[in-house]
Amino acid sequence: MSEQRSHVYKWFIELDDGEIEQWLRSQALAGWHLKGFLMPCRFTFVRGEPSDEVYRFDSFPAWKRSADYDQLCQDAGWELVFYWWGSYCWRKPAADGQPNEIYTDTASKIARQQRLLMYFGLTGLLLIFNLLGSRDREMDTLRMVLTGGQLALVVPISYLIWRTISRLRRLRRQAL
Repeated sequence: MSEQRSHVYKWFIELDDGEIEQWLRSQALAGWHLKGFLMPCRFTFVRGEPSDEVYRFDSFPAWKRSADYDQLCQDAGWELVFYWWGSYCWRKPAADGQPNEIYTDTASKIARQQRLLMYFGLTGLLLIFNLLGSRDREMDTLRMVLTGGQLALVVPISYLIWRTISRLRRLRRQAL
């Protein structure tokens, strides 16, 4: 008998306060276990026994991927569900009284937010650089559509940057 699979399309950004992680946990409780993810929004699930599993997302620069980081998470009981260009999804069985977070100290949480800020900031800079460069080009229909799409991304990227900076400030105040 072949394994039963399901594909669900759901948009998410790592900065969603655990909403997607809670959704994945509820899927596991219903017997649907995350098997893979295709950017930007396709989740693949496999049918199995219902279980209480905790999911966590993390970002780490792809060029800095380290076997030490992978091993540290695995030693803490986390299983790597997928990795895609700097984005990790980890899972482990929920256990009462044990930490269900990858990062349990404030310094590590600050470092994670700084990595996210770097991603969002670089994306915003590239977007602005590309928009400024398009001023000098002749605008055909395709270029107008692409420029409009890029302009539409400026507000969400700005929001992500602002939200990440706010979290960094809050974490730094907690560290004092």
